[in-house]
Parts: sequence; C-alpha cells; structure tokens
Amino acid sequence: MPPKTQREREAEQRQLKLDRIQEQVDDGSLTIRKMTDEERARFENKRNERPADTGAKRRSRTAARTSRPLPPVSKS
Repeated sequence: MPPKTQREREAEQRQLKLDRIQEQVDDGSLTIRKMTDEERARFENKRNERPADTGAKRRSRTAARTSRPLPPVSKS
C-alpha cells in the first residue's frame, strides 16, 4: 500500500477529532448548543473590528522572493 498523502493524513486526523467529539456528546461530557442572539451580536461586532486579511491561509509571493538569484553551485 502506498504511503498516504498529506491531504489524506489531515482528513484522517480531522475525522478522528470529529469522532472524539461525537463520543463526548454521546456520553454527556460535551454539550453543543446554538449561540444566543446576544452572543451572536457580540462576536459579530468583534469580527467586524478585525482586519480582513488576518489569518489568511494563502499568501502571495513578494517580488523580492521571486527575483532572488540562486546560490552558486560548487563544481566538485
């Protein structure tokens, strides 16, 4: 069997976490509830105050990085 890709490993870890959460819900040690209107308004205000690009997963390369020359190769 070939080794798993990074995406497959991440998907497996995510599924294990979701399974653990479901076990906790089933045994009563974790409760999932809907946010109240007050909580929703409070967190919406905080979300609007943050800059839009905070926590962006994808970042573009800067011009300095793409134009940097390669180091010399030794001839041995």
